[in-house]
Amino acid sequence: MSFASPFPILRDSAQAFRPPKRVSVSDGAASVLRISQAGGYTGPWSAEETPYMIEPMNALASRKHEAVCFVGPARTGKTMGLIDGWMAHNVANDPGDMLIVQMTQTKAREFSKTRIDKAIRYSQALRELLSIRGQDDNTHDKLFKNGMWLKLGWPSESQLSSSDYRYVAWTDYDRAPDDIDGGGSGFLLLLKRTQTYLSRGMALFESSPGRDYEDAYWDPSTPHEFPPVSGVGGIYNNSDRCRWYWQCLDCKEYFEAKPGLDLFATLPKENELIDMVRDADLGELAHKHSLVCCPHCGSQIEQKHKPELNSIKTARWVGDGQSVDKDGNLSGERIPSNIAGYCLGGVAAAYQKWDSLILRELQGLREYVVSGSDQSLKATRNTDQGLAYLPIYLKEDKTQNAEDRVDHGLERYLVPDWARVLIASVDVQGGVESRFVCEVRAYGVDRESCLVDRFSLRNTTRGGKDVRVDPAGFAEDWDLLTDKLINGTYKTSGEQELRVYRTAVDTGGEAGVTPNAYAWLKRLRSAGLSDRACLVKGGNHKQEKPVVKSYARDSRGRRMRDVPIYLLATNYFKDIVANSMRRDVPGAGYFHPSAWLPSDYFRELRAEKRGVDGKWKCPKGAANEAFDNWGYAEAVMDDLGFGANGRLLWDKPPEWALPIFDGNSQMVNKEERIIRKEVTKKRVRQRNSMASGNWGRRL
Repeated sequence: MSFASPFPILRDSAQAFRPPKRVSVSDGAASVLRISQAGGYTGPWSAEETPYMIEPMNALASRKHEAVCFVGPARTGKTMGLIDGWMAHNVANDPGDMLIVQMTQTKAREFSKTRIDKAIRYSQALRELLSIRGQDDNTHDKLFKNGMWLKLGWPSESQLSSSDYRYVAWTDYDRAPDDIDGGGSGFLLLLKRTQTYLSRGMALFESSPGRDYEDAYWDPSTPHEFPPVSGVGGIYNNSDRCRWYWQCLDCKEYFEAKPGLDLFATLPKENELIDMVRDADLGELAHKHSLVCCPHCGSQIEQKHKPELNSIKTARWVGDGQSVDKDGNLSGERIPSNIAGYCLGGVAAAYQKWDSLILRELQGLREYVVSGSDQSLKATRNTDQGLAYLPIYLKEDKTQNAEDRVDHGLERYLVPDWARVLIASVDVQGGVESRFVCEVRAYGVDRESCLVDRFSLRNTTRGGKDVRVDPAGFAEDWDLLTDKLINGTYKTSGEQELRVYRTAVDTGGEAGVTPNAYAWLKRLRSAGLSDRACLVKGGNHKQEKPVVKSYARDSRGRRMRDVPIYLLATNYFKDIVANSMRRDVPGAGYFHPSAWLPSDYFRELRAEKRGVDGKWKCPKGAANEAFDNWGYAEAVMDDLGFGANGRLLWDKPPEWALPIFDGNSQMVNKEERIIRKEVTKKRVRQRNSMASGNWGRRL
């Protein structure tokens, strides 16, 4: 079949061109592509060094898939096979217009000069097919005698729009942004370019991972699932998810050549390595542990046997949903998908030595230990190991699950003897699930803490009826906080009770919450209790002080001196909370988790994730009230003077922070507590009677 050329000068050559009988991409590339690298290999491209590339390359000729995705580290030969090899095969054996996308315009120019031009120069078949007209061969465009147009582009909406191509390939996909000039996903933009060709079109996306994920508690729902990321990992998760499996040289069972260093089973765990790498001989340590261990029989395999493990005679690509027996036979069905997806671990990379792979990990850990920077660690896990990166501080958070060390000696409603002060906090929730989520936290020396109580105020009596509380609509509902927290006391092991010293209340959220919070604080002032409460507002501001005292403003914008507002550097206090959860031995900031706390509480503590920008974020729909409330309590302790740079010392505390059985001013008798509550109720009623008549009516 001739491939008609639109260019008259090429018509004779195009008509004379007769592509050979259609062959597989890998065979076609091997017959056409020659490699010439200074100081490196020179000669025909061969799959023997990179046998894992054969199936992905041949998938590019599939008419059952519209795209191929390959996730793998550097030094695998993926660019040579999937980009250079596919291009050469298309030009010589199955011509059609092709677009290759590099990460930038500069990289596209470099790729053209160092890869495409060399491939054409050293391959007689490609060289003879290149158009003889000077204007048909430039940096970003190559026209061939069979009419095929090869374009070298970069991620921009203009480059990825309008034109149609039979073949499109994007190399180093994760080095480009997820949103291309506001036009959306590069994957969808590029895939659109091939739709005119229906099943004859094909798109390729290859890259080492470059997107971080932030869920330290993520576990794969299927054996081959990639972490929850965008970029090439996200494309792979929508594919049939194939992984490369080796056959053990001893027991003959198959196991995955997975990303990361898990197969080096003798290598100490990360937390142990962090203690070792500062002073260890990293080269010797890497060499000692560069043995792959079969997860079935424990057999240790040396680096020299990697070509045998990678041999196409035994190694297999296994899709998600499939299994492989000792004879190499596949059973089961791959996940149905229009994308053929392949993920390769760095341990299988042909041009990556195992001791070098481990050494780079150790060097990255040493840099993290010495400087606090994890950038080298991220780079080696992405480009050497083929892993999506979980920031190390998030992985540290996972190692300490507070619920795994609960203190069964702590009782609800009982203040432990070591406590010095009770701090309450309230997270205000609106909408159909409106409520006040309340916590009472006991603090001891150096801010060790535990929860004494946790509850939600959901119902109240209004107009003689039991109704749902409405913090935004009814100002009187806030008086529940006065009764439960401002005047709240908790029993001790002695005869007296300890009073809640201060209550922090969130003022953000649904419209109406803020003015009702202001009104409540004014009622407390009239009752002589305003020093028992503080209204807080969180933010991500960067300032010298983590807590800044400001004032509310009225409808005219005038400052309300009787309504102070405390502005919190939220990320600062949430970092304190995260560090407390991570600490696993008593000491400064240690959290004593109680056995009476429900599992939902601990899920709320883990709801937020600290992003790479240092800011804590809560996924949409997740409950995070426990995390917020603890942060408010820490802010109160900071403002009271027990912060990192506070004015108060635990060995010389004020009366309200003395030992509870040695003069603590907040210890009260039961009778005194009852009298205080009655006086408060009387004052609140007097305040309400002088109000403007809005009680019982939705504001």
